Amino acid sequence: MLRSPGRTEVRAALVGVLVARTALNGGLRVVYPFLPEIARGLGVSLAAVAGLVALRSLVGLGAPLAARAAETLGRRTLMLGALVVAVVGCVVTGSAPSLAVAGAGFLLVGAAKPAFDVPMQGWFGARVPFARRGRVLGATELSWALSLLVVVPVSGLLIAATSWRAPFFLVAAMTLVGAAVLWSLMAPDRPAMPQRRPLRLDARLVTMLAVVLLFSLAAELLFVVYGAWLEDDFGLSVAAIGIFTMVVAGAELAGEGSVSAFADRLGLRRSILAGLLGSAAAYACLGLVGSALGGAVIAVVAWFVAFEVTIVSTIPFVSELAAESRERLLSLMVAVIALGRAGGAVLAPAVYAVDGIRTSGFAAAACVLLAAALLLRVPSPPGTRVSSRAPGRPGR
Repeated sequence: MLRSPGRTEVRAALVGVLVARTALNGGLRVVYPFLPEIARGLGVSLAAVAGLVALRSLVGLGAPLAARAAETLGRRTLMLGALVVAVVGCVVTGSAPSLAVAGAGFLLVGAAKPAFDVPMQGWFGARVPFARRGRVLGATELSWALSLLVVVPVSGLLIAATSWRAPFFLVAAMTLVGAAVLWSLMAPDRPAMPQRRPLRLDARLVTMLAVVLLFSLAAELLFVVYGAWLEDDFGLSVAAIGIFTMVVAGAELAGEGSVSAFADRLGLRRSILAGLLGSAAAYACLGLVGSALGGAVIAVVAWFVAFEVTIVSTIPFVSELAAESRERLLSLMVAVIALGRAGGAVLAPAVYAVDGIRTSGFAAAACVLLAAALLLRVPSPPGTRVSSRAPGRPGR
C-alpha cells in the first residue's frame, strides 16, 4: 500500500483502527434505523429522541479540544481513552430508565467520536504522503460501513427478540475488544513535550468548512427519518429494517472502496465534486419512488454511495489544506460536521412532516448543490495536483 519506511507501522495501525472504529461507529449508527423503536421503548416521541441525536452531534463542537489534547497526551492515548468513554456511554444508554439518562449515554458516545477520529486522522496524515492519503484514509472509513453491516442487522434481530436496549450492550463489548486490538497494534506516541500547532483560518479554509457544513446538514435531514420512512411508506418491521440496512452497508462499502481505489488518481477535489452532484441527484429521486420498494432500494444505494464518496474524499483533502496545523483543521471540520448534523437532526422531523421523504429529499438536494458551487472556489493544496499520466503521484 505504501512505499515508505513506515509502511509496516501504518498497516498494523490500520488494522487496529478498523477493528476499534467499527465498534465505535456501531454505537452511533445503531440509533438511526431504530429511532422509532427506541422512542417507543422510552415512551416518548420520535422528535424527542431525534433531539438526543442532535445533542449528541453538538458534542462534536468540542472537537478542537481533542486536537489540543493529542498535542499533549499523544494520539494513541487519546484514542484509547475515547474508546473507554464510548463503552461507558453504551452501557448507560442500554440501562437507561428515562430519556434524560439515555441522553447522558448518547452524549458520552458523541464525545468519544471526535476524540478518536481527530487524532486518528492526524496520525495517518503525518505518516502517509498526500498522493496516497486518499487510499489510506479511505480504508479507515471502511469502518463506517462495516459498523452498519456488522451491528445493525444483528441489532434488529436482538430488538425483535428482546428489547431496544440489547444492541447497546453488544456495542459496548465490541468496543472493549477494539480497544485491546488497537492497544496491541499501535505504538505509543506521547511527545516528550507538548507540540503546539496553531491554525490561521483564511477565506479558502472557511469556504471549505461551509461545504462540509452543507453536505452534513443535507445527509442528516435524511438519516434521522429514513427508519420512519421505511415504516410509514413500506410497512417494514424492525427486523426487516435491520436487513434492509445491509443493502445500505453494501452501498457505503462501494463508495468508500471507490475512494480508496480511485480518488488519488482522479484527484480528491474532483472526487468531492462528483460525490456532491451524485448526492443531489439521489436526494431528489427519493421523493419519486412512491410505494415501490425496489425503487427505494436503488435510490438509497445511490444516496449512500454518493455521500460516502463525498465525505471520504473530503477528509484527506482537508488534511493537506493546512498541513502545519493538520489536526486543528481536522478538528474544526469535525466540529462543523457536528453542527451540520445537529441542525439536520433538529430540522429533520419537521421537514419530513411537510410531505414525507419528498420534502426531505428536495431540501437535502438544495444543500449539496450549494455546497458544490462553493467547492469550485476552493483550489487544491499547492503542489498536490495529480497528473493523468502518472496516477497517484503529485503533479508539477
